[in-house]
Amino acid sequence: MDNQEILKTILKFMPKNQAYCFIHGVKGSEYDYFLQIARKINQAIESAPAIYETDSKGDEVKPILHYFYGSVDIYVTEIDKSEYNQHFGYIRIGTGNFEAGYIKLDCIFKEIPLINLDFHFVAKTIRAYKENDRIN
Repeated sequence: MDNQEILKTILKFMPKNQAYCFIHGVKGSEYDYFLQIARKINQAIESAPAIYETDSKGDEVKPILHYFYGSVDIYVTEIDKSEYNQHFGYIRIGTGNFEAGYIKLDCIFKEIPLINLDFHFVAKTIRAYKENDRIN
């Protein structure tokens, strides 16, 4: 997959403002840095479990992508590669309130335009995130 295809893929998973900044970063002097991030995100998306693939794992599933804004965290655990583009994961608003369900990123990006895709995300299990909330 060439760099243009990688960028085309990952930009679908970014809110408009972040995608705009990312494109400018790729065109700038930090090209190598942004390309490295693009490849990392693309690899996560390409190797992600499909819808229903992690059903048996419960809270032991690890997210592929993480979005954040204020007290909102969205953890995508399964990628829908069909035309529906409706992924599965967990949404947390505040602490300890995890809701599992389908996630339509286009809707999230419209409702929370300042949300960001976490470029430096290192996945833990959903159980670990829930336990961390109980401790704090």
